[in-house]
Amino acid sequence: MELRDWQLVLKDKVVKGLKEGLLVALQSPTGSGKTLFSLVSALEVRPKVLFAVRTHNEFYPVYRESKRLGKTFAFVMGKARSCLYAGEGTDPEDIKCSLCDSSSSIFLEENDPPFTVLKELKERGMREKFCPYFSLLNSVSEADVVAVTYPYVFTPWMGESLGLEMSDYVLVVDEAHNLDSLNELAERRLSGQTLDLALREVKSPEAVRILKRLREELNNVVSDEERYLKVENYPKLEKEELKLLEEEYEDRRKEMITNKSIRKLHIGTVLRFYSSDGVVFSHKGSLVVKPLLSTPFISTLNQDIPVILMSGTMQPKDYLVKVLGITRKILYIDVEKELRTKVTGTFDCMLAIDVTSAFSLRSQEMWRKYASYLLRIYYTAKANVLAIFPSYSIMEKVMDHVKVDKFVEGSRTNLEEVMRESKERKIVIAGVARGKLSEGIELTVDGSSVISDVAICGIPYPSFDDYLKLRSREIYKITGQSMRDALMEIPALIAVKQAIGRAIRGKGDHATVWLLDKRFETPWWKMRINCFNPKKVKL
Repeated sequence: MELRDWQLVLKDKVVKGLKEGLLVALQSPTGSGKTLFSLVSALEVRPKVLFAVRTHNEFYPVYRESKRLGKTFAFVMGKARSCLYAGEGTDPEDIKCSLCDSSSSIFLEENDPPFTVLKELKERGMREKFCPYFSLLNSVSEADVVAVTYPYVFTPWMGESLGLEMSDYVLVVDEAHNLDSLNELAERRLSGQTLDLALREVKSPEAVRILKRLREELNNVVSDEERYLKVENYPKLEKEELKLLEEEYEDRRKEMITNKSIRKLHIGTVLRFYSSDGVVFSHKGSLVVKPLLSTPFISTLNQDIPVILMSGTMQPKDYLVKVLGITRKILYIDVEKELRTKVTGTFDCMLAIDVTSAFSLRSQEMWRKYASYLLRIYYTAKANVLAIFPSYSIMEKVMDHVKVDKFVEGSRTNLEEVMRESKERKIVIAGVARGKLSEGIELTVDGSSVISDVAICGIPYPSFDDYLKLRSREIYKITGQSMRDALMEIPALIAVKQAIGRAIRGKGDHATVWLLDKRFETPWWKMRINCFNPKKVKL
């Protein structure tokens, strides 16, 4: 296997660090070959690799590189995707496997791509009455490389279901900048729509009465604001009410598995909200309960196993320690700084000095200015334009004025549709920071990006709302240091770099990055996004 220059230079350093018990944090740009590099390095330390990714769509690169190395590959998809009888949107906790007549498993040799394997496995499972989910689980122990999503690494009971002897494995965590959001694994939401749908599922008059009360009280405490607002007096359930709803839930689960037709049970969503620990907030018309920190979920990273964290937008070492709570020694490697050279594509920077998304200067006139910039960029762009906004509300206000071919991100955004439209004609693809279109997707043809220009329409600082304030206080209790600035700046920086990364998918890619906010004109921003001498522009 022929490695790139940077991989040859740094491989021995990574292997040595892993063997010495260090956690390796690898910062390297998109398209630089991190997946192959991590596998090659890991397999020199242990015979097997457990590879954790954020979404199922990210299994394929791991499969591809494993096969290139001649290694056997296995993966696990959750019950909701693997169950023979589950419909789209089913929550895995709604599936009662113990009552299923197809709970036996077979051993697999997975030579085809993951989604092909799953499709064929479900078709065969339906004919032969075995469970694809348990078949996938039972096959992981024999493979050299196992791909899973984050919950199987960072949620203890799910990790135990894999049955792996971790002394044989190196753990690789891809897109590791997302570790800051691990607390979202325990996030639960309760909305008026959820309660309305749950009312259709229950049968007893008492259950109907309970849910109607919750629905009425919910309206009095939730807000449509995008900020997280702490809620103290949210609607509660008595123990007897909780028990009655649990009985209704179990009855519906039994009915679904008996009828071999499993769907999402909204009564289950209600129960999971009330059985969760954390602080309760109002957010976008829903109640949300979530832990404040990701620290409880990263215990795996502090265990005595070799670990590689990798990302194109890794948080600084200090952040990994103080905010995430990584206690072991870290070998932090920024590939381009180590080699003092670029290892992937390039971009030019344009800095607009007459627009900003700063709260005090927001106005209809400002949104029209942003729209004028996007039209100017669109008409001069060689290919598609990706426009990333700090929030949905700003995006909608600006894009109302952009009267060209466009695709605007929404709750039902279909990535295949985006890809199809971006191939057919030049469009403006509008999305929000940390959303579906700004992170973790590849809009490419033959390995090259279909995006020529990226417009950052305002600095995507997270709102310093009640959630962030409480989070900051918790970190201060642990570290004795204020991390308020880091909690604002680092997520914004990562969001910007992720957006730029959508246009730089390989070494041959070149893009123009438009920094549409005068607040980018600081040494801090210029240094961290490698725009040392941007061309200044104004309308």
